[in-house]
Amino acid sequence: MPYQQLSVEMIPEYFSGLPEMKNIFSNFNNLNVREVGDGNLNYVYLVTNNDASNESVALKQAVPFLRIVGESWPLPKERMTIEIKALQKASEWCPQHVPEIYYYSHEMSLVIMKDLSTHGVLRGQLIEGQYFAKFADHISTYLAETLFHTSDIFLNPREKKELVRDFINIDLCQITEDFVFTHPFEQNETNVYNIELKDFEIKSIQEDCELKIAVAEMKRKFMTEAQALIHGDLHTGSIMANEEETYVIDPEFAFYGPIGFDVGALIGNFLMTYFSHEHRQNLLGREPYQYRKWLLDTIEIIWKEFVNKFELLWVEQATSEQSLYWAYERGEEHFKKQRDVFLLDLFQDTLGFAACKMMRRILGLAKVADIADIRDLKERARIENMTLQMGKKLVTERKKINSIEEVIDLAKSFSELR
Repeated sequence: MPYQQLSVEMIPEYFSGLPEMKNIFSNFNNLNVREVGDGNLNYVYLVTNNDASNESVALKQAVPFLRIVGESWPLPKERMTIEIKALQKASEWCPQHVPEIYYYSHEMSLVIMKDLSTHGVLRGQLIEGQYFAKFADHISTYLAETLFHTSDIFLNPREKKELVRDFINIDLCQITEDFVFTHPFEQNETNVYNIELKDFEIKSIQEDCELKIAVAEMKRKFMTEAQALIHGDLHTGSIMANEEETYVIDPEFAFYGPIGFDVGALIGNFLMTYFSHEHRQNLLGREPYQYRKWLLDTIEIIWKEFVNKFELLWVEQATSEQSLYWAYERGEEHFKKQRDVFLLDLFQDTLGFAACKMMRRILGLAKVADIADIRDLKERARIENMTLQMGKKLVTERKKINSIEEVIDLAKSFSELR
């Protein structure tokens, strides 16, 4: 079927012609279709049989333009092919945290998958001050499994290089290169500023030599270091969760890039949530300490559990291969040293990428509701500036930071835990 953009009215008829949907829906006469997408790129629909509420799916379709801007910004709809392949690859290694795919069409640039409406978008739930006791374990497992098993450490060289080729994602990588690493750090027309954010606060980022060189270095790493198949946009809006389950969605930005980009994006988003709840907990009628401490604890657990799980997979791989490389008297000790060096470099990359993600959400086009939806613009600006200054510190001094505890202490120095 040639490509056409589906509408709410067209979807029931489209479904009725798919054998895969006949395995899910008992009839197509009374389908309820709702457009629920709030992302920047695509359209998302929830489809439910009004005659049998347990019969439901989610449909996601790419359109040939950037949704947040409109048809004036063309974008190849074939990006959905990348998303489908990325979901399939992640499902090979971590199926418990990837939604099941029921049907996909490269021609129609769409995928139909498990309905996650019993879960909520993590960002919205964090804004509301909800706790997720299992989240750190779930997401650290997802990160370790997907990043390790698509890296050179695990794959043979030919398979790795073929995957690098298959996941070339030119247009969406350029969006990241422009909107994460470039535009926010210059006086670009796409930037959007809170009117209460002072000019000198903006210039402290956009006209700081050391910072701009550090950001340029992170951009170089993003563009050149094909370490693993990364999600490419792993923020709290790309995660669906409830108290028992966690699912990672929306990997349309996936490509072979630096491992620290995924981990840093997540940590950067949790740091912004921490800053925002200096204000939001008061709105919720709570004392801020307990929830904000949980957010910081979660950051620490995510990093430490990710490292533990990644390193365990690495050791298991080396043991199974019985490589001669470390097969000598002090080989085990030296292998441990290699892992330590790699993981410290990864940690410092993570901090640099977290910083870029934080600063771009304040100065760039795409915001995070955690901060941007604060109605008191002066209070919002205060939180925005602490986010900018922490980002500046992280990216310029990342090589001096050796532990996640130092990151937590730095966050508390900008926004006291009380």
